[in-house]
Amino acid sequence: MFQHGSLTLFRVRGVPIRAHWTLLLILPYLALVLSLQFPWVAELAGVEGEQLGLPPFLWGAILAAGLFASVTLHELAHTFVALHYGGRVQSITLMIMGGVSQVVRMPRGAYHEAIMAIAGPATSLALGGALYAGFSVSGGTPVDLQMGLFYLAAMNLTLGVFNLLPAFPMDGGRILRALLAASIGRARATAIAAAVGKAFAVGFGLLGLMGPNFLLLLVAAFIYSGAQAEAAAERMRSSLAGLHVSDLLPTHHAAVPEIAANASLQDALDRMRELDRLELLVLDALDHPIAVIDARELTVISRRSLPTTVGELVRQLPIRHTIVEAHATASEALEQAAEAGATYLLVVDRQSDRPHEIIALIAADDLAKSVTLRMLETRLSEAHAA
Repeated sequence: MFQHGSLTLFRVRGVPIRAHWTLLLILPYLALVLSLQFPWVAELAGVEGEQLGLPPFLWGAILAAGLFASVTLHELAHTFVALHYGGRVQSITLMIMGGVSQVVRMPRGAYHEAIMAIAGPATSLALGGALYAGFSVSGGTPVDLQMGLFYLAAMNLTLGVFNLLPAFPMDGGRILRALLAASIGRARATAIAAAVGKAFAVGFGLLGLMGPNFLLLLVAAFIYSGAQAEAAAERMRSSLAGLHVSDLLPTHHAAVPEIAANASLQDALDRMRELDRLELLVLDALDHPIAVIDARELTVISRRSLPTTVGELVRQLPIRHTIVEAHATASEALEQAAEAGATYLLVVDRQSDRPHEIIALIAADDLAKSVTLRMLETRLSEAHAA
């Protein structure tokens, strides 16, 4: 239910919608700001504040909640399109800067990625237009209804327009990359879109300092870090071209560190010392992999009782491994690990005479380190060639 400081609220098509703890900070802040500016807020809607039945702070809370409901619909639009085109979305998280869809597998092709990117702003703009049309014909209805229609419309229109800015990590940045990638390639297109994103971030940061405007400064930091992360992810993807899992396997551990499920915890610790490994692959009576444990987990004490065997311990732990093919590309392996939320990768060689035998156990972090070293080697070679 809780994951990385988030609470799962509900699921849509299997995708969990989560509320991050920072949402507890921004919602009261937005409610307070809107309530303090309530006379001006009501005037924009064309109503008299005295005519409204709800007090200012409650209206502020309603508008703040309405904003995040709109953000949720925006992110769900991305999710539905991604799933339609074969992508995979691990979760949607509502946080201090709005909503973030964790897409662990992007739709294949720049065209489908562009459609996924534009789906969110299009939904916000369509919803905002429909709500504003409702506000336009709401004369004679209770002023509270008019107020709600006006501001929900304004929020969705603003959300749609803002996300169309051609800057990573905004949706407009992804659309810009898709348009550029057709002619100059994905790597250069990503670099350009990320640079535009950083330029927007600097501009927003300067405006925030001049205000001063706390939210605008947060937006600037969010855009800058997001653009930087997108550029780094694309550099990693480019460096993995042509590499397979077998190319990234560590060479300093020849044998897979294994232990039987019926072994004691002391046996597990002794085995780790013997192999000089901090993790072990747990096998059942038929030598099938059950789980991976690491040294830190040997100190875990169950709330009910102290486990006596490795098998009893791993039953208390979530599955954190996935099986990958040695001849799969490195990009596919990392993508598979992200989809499964796996910490460890069990490598098999389907082309061997023992296709189900685990030939390597590697931590996802170790694989990422190998990828980083490959990236540095590639950049060094490019620098020498230049």
